[in-house]
Amino acid sequence: MATRKLNGGRLPLVLLFAAVFLVILVLSALSPMVDDDFSYCFSWADVSRITSISQIPASMAMHRQLTNGRVFAHAVVQLLLIRPKAAFVLLNACNAALLCFLFYRYFRRLPAGQAALLLAIGAMMLWNYTTDFFRIFLWLDGSVNYSWGISLILLYLWPYVTAYLGEAQKSAWWRTALFLLLSLIAGGYSENSSLAALFIACVLTLVVAVREKRVSWRLLAGIAAAVVGYAFLMSAPATAGRAGEFSFSALANRLRQMVDYCQKNLSAPYLIYAAALALALTLKADRRRIFLSVLFFVAGLASLAAFLFAFYFTDRHCCFTVFFTVLATLLLLGALPEKKQKLPAALLAGCMAVCFAFNFVSGGLDILVGYGKAREREQLIREAREAGVTELALPCYSAATKYCGTFYLFPDPDAWPNDSAALYYGFDALTGLEETPG
Repeated sequence: MATRKLNGGRLPLVLLFAAVFLVILVLSALSPMVDDDFSYCFSWADVSRITSISQIPASMAMHRQLTNGRVFAHAVVQLLLIRPKAAFVLLNACNAALLCFLFYRYFRRLPAGQAALLLAIGAMMLWNYTTDFFRIFLWLDGSVNYSWGISLILLYLWPYVTAYLGEAQKSAWWRTALFLLLSLIAGGYSENSSLAALFIACVLTLVVAVREKRVSWRLLAGIAAAVVGYAFLMSAPATAGRAGEFSFSALANRLRQMVDYCQKNLSAPYLIYAAALALALTLKADRRRIFLSVLFFVAGLASLAAFLFAFYFTDRHCCFTVFFTVLATLLLLGALPEKKQKLPAALLAGCMAVCFAFNFVSGGLDILVGYGKAREREQLIREAREAGVTELALPCYSAATKYCGTFYLFPDPDAWPNDSAALYYGFDALTGLEETPG
C-alpha cells in the first residue's frame, strides 16, 4: 500500500521533505557558535556554567529582569547548550521539515504533485528572501527564537484556520489541554510574531462567530491563554527599558526608516504577492482562501509594525513578515481554479529556481569558508590553552552573504560578546583582530 501511494504521486513530497531536512542538517552542522550562544551557556542568575536543567528557572527569572521576557525560547536555548551540538543540529533539521509540513497542510487537498511544486516554491522563496538567513535558520539562539517560533505559531493557528475553512473536527479533552498549553507558550514566545498570531486568531474567530452565529469556547480559550502568555512576555521588567522614544517625530522617523528598509529588502516578495493576488482576483479564486491570504499578509506587516516602538531593529526581526508573505502567496496559488493553477506556479517556480541556484551556490560556499575560519579559530584557541596563555586576540570574520555567521570581537575585552566568549573558552580576556584583506 505504501509503495502504491509513493508511486501514485507522494514521492515528490517525500523527496522534498528529505531534501529540506538534509540541507538544514548539513548547514547547521557547519555553522559555528557566535554571539548569544556563548552568553546562554551561563546562568543569568550567578554566571555559573549551565550544566543541568535545574539551573534554568533561576537563570530565566533573572533574564526577565535584565534582558527581555522571551524566557520560553531562551530556556530552550540554554537546554540545548547543555547537550552536544549534534542535538541542536538534528532538532533544527527536524524543525525545518516540520515547517515545510505545516505549510503543506494549507494546501494538502491539492494533488500531491501540485502541492510539492508549491512547497518547492515556498522553500526557494524562504531561501532567497529571508533576511539574515543564518540567524533565522542556522544559528542556535536565532533558530530557536525565529524559525522554531514560526513553527509554534503555525501549530497554534491551525485550529483557527480549520474552523474558518469549515474543516474543524471535535477534539478529545487531552488535545484541548495540549492546545491551551501551546497557546500559552505561543503567546509568550515573541514580541512581534505572537502579536501577529493573536491578530489572526481573533479575526478568524470573529469571522466564524458571525458566520455560524455562535462562539467556539475552545477558540476563545486559546486566545485567552495566548493573551496571558503575551502579557507575561511584555510585563518583564527588562522590556520597558527596551522601548524607543515615543514622540511624534521619533515615531515618524522610525516609520520612514522601516518603509525604506522594506523597499530595499522586501520588494521582491511583495511584488510576487501582489502579482499572485491580482491573478487570484482576476481568475475568481476561492474567496475564503483569498481572505485568509490577505489576513496572513496583513499580519506580517503588523509583526513588522511592532518594531516602531522598539529600541532597535535588525534584519532578523522581519523574518516573520517574510514567512507570512510566502505562506500568503502559496495560499493564493493553491486557491486558483484547478485548470489554471499549473502555469502560474510553474512560471514562479522557474524564476525562483534561477535565483535559488545562484544563492545556494554562493551561500553554500560562504558557509564552507566560514566553517574553515571557525576551524582555524578553534586551533588558535587550543594552541593558546596548551601554551598557558590567559589573554588572546582572535581574528574576526565577516561573512560575504546572509547565509554564513559573522564572528566579531571588539578591541575592548570587557565588551560583549568578548566577555562571554572569554568565559566560555576559559581565558581571562579575548579581543578581536580586524580582518586583513585577502
